[in-house]
This record gives sequence, structure tokens and C-alpha cells, in this order.
Amino acid sequence: MIFDSAHEILEKIKQGEVSSLEVLESFLAQVEKVNPKINAIVALDIERAKEKAKEADNKISLKSKLGPLHGLPMTIKDAFEVEGIVSTGGNPAWKDNIPKRNAEAVQRLVDAGAIIFGKTNVPFLSSDLQSFNKIYGTTNNPWDLERTPGGSSGGSAAALAAGMTPLELGSDIGGSIRVPAHFCGLYGHKPSYNIISEVGHMPPPPGSILTGNGLSVAGPLARSPEDLEIALDVLVAAQEQDSQAWKVKLPKARTKKIKELKIAVWPDEPYAEADDEITSLIKDTAEDLRHAGAKVETVDLPISFEEIDKIYSLLLNPLMLAGSPKETFETLAKLNESLDPNDVSELAKVARGSVLKHADWVLVNAIRQNMRQKWREFFNKFDVILCPTCITPAFKHNHNPVHERKLTINGKDDEYLRATLWAGPAVSAGLPSTNVPIGMSSNNLPISMQITGPYLEDKTCLEVAKVVRNLRGGFKIPPNLQ
Repeated sequence: MIFDSAHEILEKIKQGEVSSLEVLESFLAQVEKVNPKINAIVALDIERAKEKAKEADNKISLKSKLGPLHGLPMTIKDAFEVEGIVSTGGNPAWKDNIPKRNAEAVQRLVDAGAIIFGKTNVPFLSSDLQSFNKIYGTTNNPWDLERTPGGSSGGSAAALAAGMTPLELGSDIGGSIRVPAHFCGLYGHKPSYNIISEVGHMPPPPGSILTGNGLSVAGPLARSPEDLEIALDVLVAAQEQDSQAWKVKLPKARTKKIKELKIAVWPDEPYAEADDEITSLIKDTAEDLRHAGAKVETVDLPISFEEIDKIYSLLLNPLMLAGSPKETFETLAKLNESLDPNDVSELAKVARGSVLKHADWVLVNAIRQNMRQKWREFFNKFDVILCPTCITPAFKHNHNPVHERKLTINGKDDEYLRATLWAGPAVSAGLPSTNVPIGMSSNNLPISMQITGPYLEDKTCLEVAKVVRNLRGGFKIPPNLQ
């Protein structure tokens, strides 16, 4: 049962085949068994969760009206405040923070009947592709304990892949939902911008109000696309402060018929070279879709990847640097003075972002809005576009200073932060994007791709994810956990 999809567990609870308390105890037993070597779940709230599970079971016996997540035990990324459970954001300065209220997205899950029994690990301030911090240590990938499950929703992904939770809430500004899902062989959905509240997300500091920074989003991770859809239906809503006047209702998928799908494929890109095995599996998936009747076309983009990345990095880096020490800005400003205009290294991008003036940001944002219009025109012709989630499968732990880390791509060294390149197109344009497993690497690591769609048409991405799942197979249990 612990590896069943959330929607399967929910149906069993509803039909009385299993109690909510039994489900919770099954997950807690798996936590006790495998978490010591994976270190994905970093805080537990066992006694309160058991009481809530008993209450949920009582409601079923009384035939009360049930929410869509009624009785489902689940965990939450430690970037979200959860009432009564220590919530740190991976920051030692917040290690004693026990919130008095839930983040708004968490509250929607609770109102739908979910039972929050624990928190999952993150990097410091959710700002790394690996999940480790000075409070809780390092989270390992269930497929290979020497490798990272990704970040920043790495604890979320590792817990799901290891059967310790059936559903998770993550967040994404640089692939932080999609990359961990890719590294662990899961489904993860980065929603359209600002359709799920981030109020109660850390950073900013506990108790602050994040109502939108132009890039980051909250969204679900799961073991099936159906679970993503159930979670999305619960989570999508106006922020509390806007709810008196604003309502959000996402359109249905453009089609559920594979022969009506118009699919663009973007399997490789010289500017963002991906591992050959990733590119090959995306091409194989495109062929499967074509043979199944979809219209599939390898395309030229409406905007160059280099231009997308330039705008994305100028929007992203000032946000990521916010709150850094004065000395950091001084060092980066000095570096910026000596930069070659043609230098597109990751450190150069960070340096340029550190000195960006608001007047310059206005121009950058105007270019971003123009890009969004080009994507809108693009999606008049295509329903979705398929592309890599990341340039590499899960890599080995490396906790050296960020700009000293390297990745090996097709036998060549590459900069560590280039692993976020494929996150940029969807984030900078606010587009929905779903990570879907499509196969395994030669050394038995999961490989995924992302399905990116038009703004606010998240359900089209999820419908294509179901099609791909049926063609390529879905979540697989890591061998050492079977």
C-alpha cells in the first residue's frame, strides 16, 4: 500500500477497505525502516496525526461529507510553515520556529482532509540543487544513496520515491519541483505563475507574506499524474487577501484524445547541452506519441535559448541574492566591472544580477512580457512542448562551494549551475510544466522530461502526462526498496 498512488489510497479509505489510521501507521513504519539511510523526513508530528486519522475514520463511519483528500496522511516540504510543527526553511536561524498557522497552500490541503504528519528536508533557504543544511544534514536519493535527490524539494521527492508519503507540496523557481522529480523518477508539476498561494513559504522569514515575486510557484509532487491533478484542484485558489473578489478556475485540457494532440519537441539545445541518454529518451518518447497518432514536430523556438536564459538570469539572480551580506554584493560588483560582455558563465550571470538597477529591471521585465506573447502565439499551433528537465540524471553529492562544483555531461566538464538552464523557459514566462518519467539511464537512474504548456492550461500538461505514462510506464519502485 505504501507505494500506491494517492488516489488509490483515497479510494480505499473512502470504501472502508483500509482506515486512515492504518494508512498513517504504514507510512510511519516505512519512515522508521528507511528514513535513517535516506534522511528525507526531518520532523514528525505523530500523536496529533494519529488523533486526526481517528477523527477522519469516525467521519467515514458517520457518513459525513468528505473532502477530496479525506484521511490522506502526507508530508510537506520544510519551506512551508505548518502549524505546530517545527518549520525551518533549512536555515539554522529558524530552527526553533513553530508556526501558529499553516501556509495558505497547506491550509487548503488540510481543509480538503489531508493529515500532515511530517516535514521533508530542503537546502539552506531552498537555494540549491541538492538538499542539505546544517540543521538536518544531507538527504540521499533512494535510487543511489551516494547521489542527491535534487533540490530544493529534494526531501519531498526522496520521501515519495521511498514510499514514506503519498503526496507532497513543493516549490519551484529554478526547477525545484521538476528536477527532484526527475532525479527520483516521479511526477512533479510547476503550475502557471501565481495560481497557488505562496503565503507562508520560507524564504522570506517566518511570518512574512510572500504574495508573488514574479518567478517562484508552489506545486505538487506525486507518483502519478492523477495525483497531481487531485492536488492541483485543491491547491489552485486566489490568495486569501484577494479571495473576496478573485476566483481561479482552470480550463479543461484541450483534448483527451491522443490523435488530436499537437506536440512540439525540443529534445536538445547547443546552448544547454543535455546528457545524450536524456535526449535519446525524449526522441524515443516523441516517436511513441507519433506512432500512437499524435501530431509531433521537432521545432524551432520563437525565442533563442540564449535570450531566454539572459532574461531569466537577470530576473532570478537579484531575487536569489536578496538578503545577502553587504560583502557579497561588494565582491560581485567588483567582479562585474571586469566582465567580458560575452561571458555567459554562471558566475558572470550572478555578478550582473547583483548590480541590476530597478530601471534596468523594468526593461528586462518588458522583454519578458514580450517573450510571453511569443509563447502564446506558439501555443496557438501546439498544445505542449517536450524538452529536458535537466542536463543530467541525479549526480553524486558535492558540497563544495557552488562555483567550484562541476558536472560531467557527455564526457565534458560543465558548470554546476547550468543544471538549472532547462528550468528557465517555463519559469521566466510563467508557464505550467509537468515532469514525467520516461525511462532509465545505463546506470539505472531515472530519466524524465518536462511537458510545458500554455499559461493557465495546466490540465493540458497533466493530460499529456497521462498519455506519456501509458506509453512509457510510470513510477518505478527503487530496487533496494522493493
